Amino acid sequence: MTFVQSLVDSGQALPYTAVAQAPTVTLPRLKALTTGSNPTFLDSILNVVEESDTSAAFERVDSWVRQMAMAGKKVVFAGDDTWLRLFPKHWFDWTDGVSSFFVSDTVTVDSNVTRHLDSLLAAPSPPQRDSAVPPGSWDVLTLHYLGLDHVGHLGGPRSPLMPPKQQEMDQVVERIYHELERRDAEDRQRSLLVLVGDHGMTEGGNHGGSTEAETSAALLIVSPSLHTAVLPPPTGNTSPYRLHEVVQQIDLVPTLAVLFDLGIPKNSMGKLISSAITALRPAALTAALLANARQLEEVLTASGGEVAVTELAQEATKGSTASLVDLLESSIDAQHEVHSLLESDTARLTKSSQFLRLAQDRLLASSSSYQLFPLCSGLAIIAFASLGALSLCRQVWQVETKRTRWVVGVALVAGLGSSFATSFIEEEHELWYFFGATAITLLSIRSGFDLTDRLTLILAAISKNLPNTSLSLTLASHPRFTFALVAFSYTIPLVIAFVALSRAARAFARTRPTVGQAIAKSATFAIVAILALAQIVFGLTMHWRRSMPKDRQEPLVSVLEKLDLDNPEMLSRAGYWSCEVAWVILRLAKRRDGGRQGWRATLLLVHASVLLMSVTRPANVPLFSAFWIQHAATSRLAQRSDASPAQLAVLVAAFQAAGFFGLGGSNSLASVNLSQAYNGLSSYSFPLVTLLTYLSNFSLPILHCLSLHTIPHPLRPLTLRYLTAFHTLALAVLAASATWFRYHLFSLTVFAPAVLYRVVWFALVQLGTNLVLAQLVMGESE
Repeated sequence: MTFVQSLVDSGQALPYTAVAQAPTVTLPRLKALTTGSNPTFLDSILNVVEESDTSAAFERVDSWVRQMAMAGKKVVFAGDDTWLRLFPKHWFDWTDGVSSFFVSDTVTVDSNVTRHLDSLLAAPSPPQRDSAVPPGSWDVLTLHYLGLDHVGHLGGPRSPLMPPKQQEMDQVVERIYHELERRDAEDRQRSLLVLVGDHGMTEGGNHGGSTEAETSAALLIVSPSLHTAVLPPPTGNTSPYRLHEVVQQIDLVPTLAVLFDLGIPKNSMGKLISSAITALRPAALTAALLANARQLEEVLTASGGEVAVTELAQEATKGSTASLVDLLESSIDAQHEVHSLLESDTARLTKSSQFLRLAQDRLLASSSSYQLFPLCSGLAIIAFASLGALSLCRQVWQVETKRTRWVVGVALVAGLGSSFATSFIEEEHELWYFFGATAITLLSIRSGFDLTDRLTLILAAISKNLPNTSLSLTLASHPRFTFALVAFSYTIPLVIAFVALSRAARAFARTRPTVGQAIAKSATFAIVAILALAQIVFGLTMHWRRSMPKDRQEPLVSVLEKLDLDNPEMLSRAGYWSCEVAWVILRLAKRRDGGRQGWRATLLLVHASVLLMSVTRPANVPLFSAFWIQHAATSRLAQRSDASPAQLAVLVAAFQAAGFFGLGGSNSLASVNLSQAYNGLSSYSFPLVTLLTYLSNFSLPILHCLSLHTIPHPLRPLTLRYLTAFHTLALAVLAASATWFRYHLFSLTVFAPAVLYRVVWFALVQLGTNLVLAQLVMGESE
């Protein structure tokens, strides 16, 4: 961003690194940027919910937006419609919201904002509410661009779409700055331009967690009237994300309040950015520090009592018993000129800054409040549910061998015990990879480590290292190589489908069918084969269009145009419909023919795997090749005469968890992948986006749920009992751990997301998919 950098180099802009507290998603960060308060973890969940009513969440919450509206300022807004869900529309003189959830759109979300710049930056005109034409007369102009965030979700910070998008934003800043410069010269006023990011992003393009990459956001305070010395970067800082003075993101709130001569929002935890006040309004610094100290003292008193305030004041004043606010007030009373106080009382200003820093640290550390009764009530319900699930396993547990009970018991204690350590929660994938490899090794001793066992171990090692090695970066930066692996991965289910159909056809021919039966069966085989081939072609074509440069897509695009499939949404929908039609035909064939015909289950798995591959990030599609090897290992274990449902449950749970973590999942909100959550959608729909998000992030665990329903019937329900008991018990133990450590430093950054993921594992994976959806899709095992 060359123009932005030129502003910094010329001393007309003050650059900062604004630290955002977790959760680093849009709604909580907007709450912090406008009210100055520290958001809760619940705000991150509300971030993805569209409000059905017209009420504004922050109508009765003090914020600088409210202060502007109450002061009679003309406020106009364009961009992310999350603002319009937070603040009443009558606070704005003109608005134009853009949906923030259609992540695959990187162009329209920004052009719908930029198209208003000509009118917004034109000669001043009176605002007209509910008018499609924005006014040129305003006091506060707020623009929220979404394109950079969407580019990050789709391809990460190193995406080829990132440089042109940054250049586009640089041009927008340049246009606004020059217009402010012109207006300042005409009316002799001073304008302020604030450029701020609500959060950062990981190398994978996601956000929501508490890593330095996610919490480090840019903040630039610009004014045409500003002429300050260019400050060198802070010394001793080796972080690539924090190259300028580090402030808290919430510090912007009291700073804006002082610069616009407004009251500091009541619940703000921010402290003044002294360098900005000194550069833009130096005469107000001491009075502003007093107001900020008094306001933080009130917040601190409300949260921790007078004792907390006294302790911090003594620490800031090196043991003095006087309140720091009293010291500042007495200093001001003793001086008639605030400016002279700035020159003579530097020590007290330093102490006030120290008090503000200590108060903010205390407030941020203790900003979460908990009601113990609801927590314990919920924990009791989960505990009773886990006891009920364990009672269902009591009889079958007694018939397990002593060796099995010892091994499974030790694994269970180790897995559940790890819920009481934050490091183990963050590194849970290591535990599951170990369990998976150990289970395969122990179960393969009797079979002598045949080819299936060896391939399973090799693929487990690849799955473990793929998300965190240079291989994943290679796949992301080499689309042709990635597509070659994707094509190979699609070939495997195609081969499996035709092998299953050919075997079924030979077996059917040996039954000496009638002519009518032969015609009906042949038609079924042919239609299912065509649908499988069509679904694979649709999936491959979709990945081709996403992976390859546009100049290499021309021959394919011309063919797709003739088939009315040139739209990516239509390609995705065609794949969905192929899968649905195949499912209906296979279920009707089962109802008509009955009997044990395993080819139907195999074909259902093939269609399900292709569907899930189509909603998976291209770099992760090769991991589906490992599923078929794991499915073979699970089926072989289930067919043994001494098959143990407990051993099978451990193996399936390990495969499911390893698949989830292999796809890049973790116990952090930052690992939620939204890039495939809009496949086949032309507009935002919360239920469909939620479903596609679940399918794309849990595609391999879902596939293992479906494969579990292909094992023999006497073994399957017993295995499902063990899995239900495990997921219920794991949720109960983790909830107990989170309740016990509710005041832990990482309660909201580690425990809360982990509990949320565990709820998803229990409610959606086990109950929703293993017990309901898999039964609906696969039917009774054959």
